[in-house]
Amino acid sequence: MSADIRNVILEMIQNCPKPIKVVAAEIGKPYSTLMRELDPEDRRAKLGVEMLLPLMQACNGAAPLRHLAEAMGYRLVSNREITPDKPTFHEELLDTYQALVDYHRAMLEGLPADVVGKRREVLVRQLKEDFVFYVSQGGGTGEEAADNAPQAMHKR
Repeated sequence: MSADIRNVILEMIQNCPKPIKVVAAEIGKPYSTLMRELDPEDRRAKLGVEMLLPLMQACNGAAPLRHLAEAMGYRLVSNREITPDKPTFHEELLDTYQALVDYHRAMLEGLPADVVGKRREVLVRQLKEDFVFYVSQGGGTGEEAADNAPQAMHKR
């Protein structure tokens, strides 16, 4: 790992509401070992990549993941707080259809990229809501779910 990612990890741990000793215990490392592995001045101690996920989970933080994604030209988007906002699956799908129309219309009208980008984000959120609704209704769990999916779309 580069020094940059080690600094991001150290900052995540330092900003964690849990004491660093608690974080170390949660990931199964002695406090002194963890602190040595995170010390940018200690070139002999290395934080293993296998510790990254447990550290992020213990700190409930995604800063290292965001840093890595940005370094690769990606961006990180959370799915944690996605909840459908319509009472039926059918209405959820109609919301998504409208978001797609709005997105395409913005491009066809030549609206500024930031406006098109905002409409894209609305569309992506709508697609995620569709998926959460679908999964919450048992969709995709097997043949029985596939047989019931058309009926679920028409329930009111």
